[in-house]
Amino acid sequence: MLAKNNKFLVMNITPCLTKIINEILFCMNKNAKFITVIFFISIFSAFSVFPQGVDDEKDIVTDSTDVINVDFYRNWELFGDDEPLTLSLAFDMKEFKKGKFEADKMPALLSVHLKDTIILKDIKIKARGEFRKKYCQFPPIKLKLKKTDFTSEYMEDQTTLKFVTHCKNSKSFESYILKEYLIYRMYNILTDFSFRVRLIEMEYIDTQEKDKPFIKYGFIIEHINSVADRNNSLRLKSEKLAQMHMEKDIMALVALFEFMIGNTDWSVTGLHNMKIIKSKDFTKPNPYPVPYDFDYSGMVNAAYAIPSEILGIESVRERKYWGVCLPEENVMNAKAIFLSRKSSFYKLVQEFPYIEKSVKRGMVDYMDSFYRILDSDYLLDREVLSGCEETR
Repeated sequence: MLAKNNKFLVMNITPCLTKIINEILFCMNKNAKFITVIFFISIFSAFSVFPQGVDDEKDIVTDSTDVINVDFYRNWELFGDDEPLTLSLAFDMKEFKKGKFEADKMPALLSVHLKDTIILKDIKIKARGEFRKKYCQFPPIKLKLKKTDFTSEYMEDQTTLKFVTHCKNSKSFESYILKEYLIYRMYNILTDFSFRVRLIEMEYIDTQEKDKPFIKYGFIIEHINSVADRNNSLRLKSEKLAQMHMEKDIMALVALFEFMIGNTDWSVTGLHNMKIIKSKDFTKPNPYPVPYDFDYSGMVNAAYAIPSEILGIESVRERKYWGVCLPEENVMNAKAIFLSRKSSFYKLVQEFPYIEKSVKRGMVDYMDSFYRILDSDYLLDREVLSGCEETR
């Protein structure tokens, strides 16, 4: 049973409620106190297209979003907290799994749990990720929030959200998710030209009641439009740009980061696991690459991650530098940033409470091997400076 007429309900929940959605809806009818929500629409202005051969209007994405204004949420931010956000998602699980290869979105009820308050809203969902739709029992989900009143200053203008799921019901797959989440957080430490993430404790509820409700960790990823807005930039969708067209210091940072985590599953050309944004400041003509999807990295070391034969490596745990040859100055700038952030990387992993000590040790050991390369002029030259390609 979904909320009627797309009305946005904010409810003070009484102690009689459990997490089962049918019981919540039953108690709503008896005890819920509704708080008036004021709606208004925030329209983004149109932006001009920048040079560098990207002059098609389709290359730049802008959006219009509905915005809510509720005073007692004023201090809440979607990506402003390291603590897991508790969500519930009610939908027909059998139909979702059956239709995961179809383009159609299906209805769902999303519940956001904020202390003693639950926000309920009808949304649309669909499976995402071509490989994971084939491989995962429970593939990643795209949450369609546009025109559902969730896209607010408190939800930070997110019109859609990518939700990374547990994929399969095993402890190792939950470990993969949590390690990938930490990798996103590591890249946040390096630069603001990065996707913010929020850890989610998700309760899945089958509206047909054929499966029992269950709870799994996952994480949501910031929308690229939000990344661009934070950096006074616009999104570009051209697949023809290459590494050589990117801002060199950021490109060096991306390439060295991917090398640190042992990831070769990315490409600027073709936008494979990469987004591109461009500053509105005309004095900064070169675009910025923004990487994502790190599950094929050696640091995650997922059972399904197999390196391409063209790489000449047998395991994703073997590092292969996938960046183009950049001026040594840019690589050295990136090296200095990595050295200055080293303690922050280690602290992030060691203080993360949701993975086992053995998993932490594995991540720390893998970082140790990277920093041994970084600390050695010989190894840095062999693996990075001389291991690059002129074009890619």
